[in-house]
Amino acid sequence: MTDAPTERDEEGGWAKLRRRKVVQWGIAYAAGAWVLLQVVGFLADAFHWPDATKQLATIALAFGLPVALVLAWYHGDRGHQRLTGAELAVLTLLLLLGGGAVWLYGHRTGPSDATLSPATPTPGTAATATAADTRPSVAVLPFVNLSSDPANEYLADGIADTLLTMLSQVSDLKVIARTSSFSFKGKNEDVRTIGRLLGVGAVLEGSVQRANDRLRITTQLINTSDGAHLWAETYDRPADDIFKVQDEIAVRVTQALAVALAGTHGPGSIGTTNVAAYDAYLRGRARIAERQSRTIAEAVANLEKAVALDPSFGRAWAELSEAYRLSSRNVGSKTIGNLPPEQAAAQQDRAARRAVEVAPDLGLAHAALSVALMDSAPSDASLASARAVSLSPDDPDVLANRAFVLRAIEHKPDEAVEIAERAITLDPRNARRRVSLGMALDQAGELKGALNQYREAMRMEPGFVRPYSIVGDTLGMLVGRVDGAARFLRHAEALDPSSADIKYVLATVYGTMGETRLREEKLRELRELGARHVLQWDDVGEAYYEGSWEEARAGVLKHLAQDPDDDSSLSLLSAVPGSRAQTEQALQMLLAADPELPKALEPGDSGAALICLLSRAGDPEQAQVLTRRWEPYWRKLHAVGWIAEGARYDDLLRSLACAGRNEHALTELEALVQEGLDIGWRDLAVDAAYEAIRNDPRFRAVSNKLKAAETEAAARFRARPDLNDADIDSLGS
Repeated sequence: MTDAPTERDEEGGWAKLRRRKVVQWGIAYAAGAWVLLQVVGFLADAFHWPDATKQLATIALAFGLPVALVLAWYHGDRGHQRLTGAELAVLTLLLLLGGGAVWLYGHRTGPSDATLSPATPTPGTAATATAADTRPSVAVLPFVNLSSDPANEYLADGIADTLLTMLSQVSDLKVIARTSSFSFKGKNEDVRTIGRLLGVGAVLEGSVQRANDRLRITTQLINTSDGAHLWAETYDRPADDIFKVQDEIAVRVTQALAVALAGTHGPGSIGTTNVAAYDAYLRGRARIAERQSRTIAEAVANLEKAVALDPSFGRAWAELSEAYRLSSRNVGSKTIGNLPPEQAAAQQDRAARRAVEVAPDLGLAHAALSVALMDSAPSDASLASARAVSLSPDDPDVLANRAFVLRAIEHKPDEAVEIAERAITLDPRNARRRVSLGMALDQAGELKGALNQYREAMRMEPGFVRPYSIVGDTLGMLVGRVDGAARFLRHAEALDPSSADIKYVLATVYGTMGETRLREEKLRELRELGARHVLQWDDVGEAYYEGSWEEARAGVLKHLAQDPDDDSSLSLLSAVPGSRAQTEQALQMLLAADPELPKALEPGDSGAALICLLSRAGDPEQAQVLTRRWEPYWRKLHAVGWIAEGARYDDLLRSLACAGRNEHALTELEALVQEGLDIGWRDLAVDAAYEAIRNDPRFRAVSNKLKAAETEAAARFRARPDLNDADIDSLGS
């Protein structure tokens, strides 16, 4: 008797499989595996097991099928054969492959997949930071106002916000920020869903009822994995006991979450024991969150009252500084303020300095000072932002400020990306955090990643204008995307119809596509708004592209008379053809604005303009020296991005052409367009920098390509001028 079944030479392959019961075993295994997967699925849903449980079970059972078939081949005909060497080798190989696949899948997915929001960044960004944070985590949901007076809504929100602030000062506890937690206000979401979306293990929810001078505060801490109550309590107290009640709640929450407080900071305080000051502070914060012209003025009044009642209330001073910042008429892409910029800035600075003075250990105070010093003392703003993070490393507002400073002042986009990602792990449903990360990614050269973040911001907060305007500006720089630029800018204008900046960019895009009627309509609206600063540039641009050089030069010089250091005006002046005397005049103006530029190791915003003016003014040798010095810097940058510091645009191209390196200039021109930058065929036709290469066939081919892409995009816009979901979904793809 041999180890293997007796073979029959006349048997066919199918007959052998049936005789050895391979087919029968395979069918039986498949049926059994299907039943087992149904059982695993039922248990996983009932006990809220991670999704990876079902996926790993499926992989394991899939690899079990060939094992069953091998066993059938060797043992299906007779059940008593001994294990052969060949059979053992095959089974060992299959088991190793199966085990390796299960391990690899489990290793790649990790245990934290089930807790990540669908909107969190892809692995390698904020998701990594989320997975690495193993602290107990909690989200404080907005408390329900059960008072008979709806005006007490601010109190319910304020108590929840204060508890959040107190808990966030516990270093061994991860607390989700207000914007993300309060995004569930008025929604009847299951706590398990909230836990999954915010990536937390527990939520604190409650209600507030105010009757005359008494408060009833009901709180409950709930486990998000199974919905079980970890702790609950009701407090009936005089209104004056509100601080004591909040202290008790914060301590009980940390105890219920088994947070070890030995050697760490316990729940902090809000910074005042004055009930009236605290009430005014809550009212002021609530008005700031609404971000409307009327409510910002009310926020200032309430916060001024708070600091008058308690001059040592650091948080109130910091919030007052922010309220004054928003009071300026020129803040952000949506104008909500009503104070002259100089007056608002002075009050903002006063409040920020006072916040640091009375609360030197409050990170938010140093962040407020950093914002106030951005324009007047950027190096001091940088120091203040770093100090703020060292004091409050888990405050997403502080982190957002630091990310901005790293990007805009210190020019460290990679570090800005890291900090912005940390802010998102603490505030995952805040659209403004997404825009902050998007801008950092843009400056770091990751334009696709930036567009992904802007898309997520639009999905989170459809009424938030900022991502639409940024995307509109960005798409307008890309080859063949001007139709998308127009759609996003039209939507941004609908959200903020009073923004002169959005209207002007939209008018420019309309002009690019040949939509004369629409362009004139926007210019008329700008005149009605009194936006002389942008209309002046439109007149200059029109003269420039029409070849009316003297008119264009006169317009630029008029603007430079008001702002001699304006880089955009100086660059445009270098592009306007003119006499030797006019070129020398432009060169003198540029050097007067930045006398150290010829010695600089980096070109700044006017480097290309300097090279072109030097070459045309009779100093081509110096132009070539500067081009060689700055070329490595430019080549490190990507071709295009909304953040100017992260892209080279046409700076290297213009410099190479002006320095007489024509072949290198043509190669750079082709590379820029290949990377997606729409230089503009009109600019190629008139810019004095390209005079020496304008008739080259390669130059003309690129110009024709850009013109054709623009024509096709304009036709698409006429066919569908308005934004739809497909436009948003396509961002970053």
